[in-house]
Amino acid sequence: VHGGTFHRRAMGEVFLSGAVAGIIEGLTIQPLEMIKTRFQINTGARMRVWETLVDVVKEGGFGRLYRGGLPEIVGLIPRSTAMWSTYEFARRKLTAMNNGQATAPIVCVSGAIAGIGEASVFQPFQLVKVRLMAKEHLGKYSNTFDCIGKVAKTEGFSAFFIGLTPTIFRNCLWNSVYLTTIFTIEQRLPQVDYEPQRTLQKLIIGIGAGTLATCCNIPFDVVKSRFQSQLITPETPAKYRGTFQSLKLIYKEEGGTALYRGLAPKALRLGIGTTVGLIVFEKLLAFQESSRE
Repeated sequence: VHGGTFHRRAMGEVFLSGAVAGIIEGLTIQPLEMIKTRFQINTGARMRVWETLVDVVKEGGFGRLYRGGLPEIVGLIPRSTAMWSTYEFARRKLTAMNNGQATAPIVCVSGAIAGIGEASVFQPFQLVKVRLMAKEHLGKYSNTFDCIGKVAKTEGFSAFFIGLTPTIFRNCLWNSVYLTTIFTIEQRLPQVDYEPQRTLQKLIIGIGAGTLATCCNIPFDVVKSRFQSQLITPETPAKYRGTFQSLKLIYKEEGGTALYRGLAPKALRLGIGTTVGLIVFEKLLAFQESSRE
């Protein structure tokens, strides 16, 4: 991706590779996504990854770990396409303006720009996912399509974009840190020709970069999940109304550690998931390119 060859491939190949990468990423990390969401909407006692995993399985068997997975996985298809295409377009334009020289600041700004489009495309899927996963809404929706229908009917189309602002902050920050870290490290490492070693190196760098990026953006992810899971009625108005108002409120009521709830499963989910997606994306593009030769 950082080598500058992305834009020379046929657009159809890019979209197909992004879609497949998104599906594989979603299937790989969905159980961690469930646990992360439960951590973030919890306002009670401290939770642990293994105990939460067992509790979720007790609720409805192993398949419960994939509840809310359909909107998440389906949403990863346009999200992946939007993110990588927007990122590459922005990076090419900014690099051209810098006499063809890609730099860490250019990668950082390009990642932030990509986060806006990514968040806008992915947001409705995130809302449905959180509603299906949240204990507050257990029994309210029978499946993904039932949730979509009820939300649209009772709350209106705009409800699908609840939490968009913290999602934009979350994605822009994560993309910038993740992509800039990978770019900077790869610029300083010697070229590796042995394919398995190159893949392992990318996986290690990606997981490390994903963990660092997660530490930077998780407070906005917590706010996003709180926005989307809260029950709002005429008798109980919205507790979380704005991004920074919510950050202050959570900090005041629950302490600073509450803003980092779900850090472990989220770091694993994004570090592993995004890197697996990136590797699949690049491998599929290379395969399609070789097939055309």
